[in-house]
Amino acid sequence: MLLGSMLEAGAVLDRVDGSWGDFSSSDKNTSAAELPMSAYKDGTIAFFRNDSAYTFRVTEDLGVDSLVYCPELTGLGIEGTFAYDASRQKIYFSKKGKNEKNDLYEASWIEGAWNKVNLLTIKGVSAQTLTHKNSSLVVSRWVQQGRGASGFYNPSLGKDGNRIYFSGEFKAGQGARDLWYIDRESDGVWSRPKAIDTIYVNGKAKEDYPMVVGDSLLFFSSDREGTLGGLDVYYSRIKKDGTCTKPEALNNAVNSSADDYNVVFGEGKGAFFISDRKGGKGAADIYAAATFQMVPDQDLDPEELLSEPKGFLWVLCFFDLDKSDMKPAYEVQLDELVEAMNEYPDGEFEISGHTDVRGAADYNQRLSENRAKTVGKLLVKRGFPANRLKMVGKGLTEPIIPNAQTEPEHEQNRRVEVRLIVEEPAQTEEANNDNEKKGEE
Repeated sequence: MLLGSMLEAGAVLDRVDGSWGDFSSSDKNTSAAELPMSAYKDGTIAFFRNDSAYTFRVTEDLGVDSLVYCPELTGLGIEGTFAYDASRQKIYFSKKGKNEKNDLYEASWIEGAWNKVNLLTIKGVSAQTLTHKNSSLVVSRWVQQGRGASGFYNPSLGKDGNRIYFSGEFKAGQGARDLWYIDRESDGVWSRPKAIDTIYVNGKAKEDYPMVVGDSLLFFSSDREGTLGGLDVYYSRIKKDGTCTKPEALNNAVNSSADDYNVVFGEGKGAFFISDRKGGKGAADIYAAATFQMVPDQDLDPEELLSEPKGFLWVLCFFDLDKSDMKPAYEVQLDELVEAMNEYPDGEFEISGHTDVRGAADYNQRLSENRAKTVGKLLVKRGFPANRLKMVGKGLTEPIIPNAQTEPEHEQNRRVEVRLIVEEPAQTEEANNDNEKKGEE
């Protein structure tokens, strides 16, 4: 869904010109970094944690509903934000290409998955190879050469999907990273990159995470002079001639002495952003708006948590091939998992082990059972009651990526899922009889 249709720019301007509401660290954060968010299907918001993608909805009280594991986004190699075009059933995203440089790609929704991943054709950007004295020279005006120091980042959509905004580190830029856009010229061909604004927006500092609302309001983050520290979130109005007004920083309900970035609106209701400020649960956490009432600036209270909605699914532990012991990198998640499970004091949970699709079915069944038992034992070791756990093996019957070809795709299938199966214990026969007697009275 395009952001312009999710939220009217005028409504956002009223809120920006006033004061943003209180923000609190979402209770869905973990000690792992919550990586950038993007507007996705049916009004959901998607983000990445470790190697996995998740989506959530915005609750009526502007909180974060239950996280849902999103297999179709996992394994695409997406770095940063992505742009979702519902009308064309496409996504645009950045990932590392040749020479470790980030390029822009598109994928199409085909047969229930994001397939047909192609590098975007952008005029003036595609590298040309010239032969000179038996050597190959890459010539490009836009992409700055150097390992890991160039490319396209954090795309978002505008102009009904006919424009892609992004940040880039180009030789033609003003500073470390600037904001650019490309326009659709024909099917599969995009215009040369154009700077969003070289007077007020782009400068010697870093500008990143562009998001445009209603083609008239630009949000972005920058570490320019005057910030509270690190990246701060700014907004600027886009005038009819395409130039921008002088950016203004959001107030200290959003900006802090840490890095604050990646503003996203969910279903036209809640505003969310990412920050690595003190008081959160990890290196970078999602912060959610508790209210949109116009209130005076207040200090952020990161301990004010949102209520936990019903529903529970936790995906973790991508295992090595033919192994049932947990990778050390995922052990850090178990403490957060136990904490989340304990919020259902009478809940019972199913721990299901899974394998990739290679090998004999009976062997994979045993392997998946052992993976479930491994996680179950580690949870019990951390104090969770064993009688509220049910360990099962699903073998190779429920792959996230059915037609996995590459090793990273197979790895997504080698996992354990923890889901809530009973929220309240069943009544005993004695309790049922007592209730029946009360009913007769």
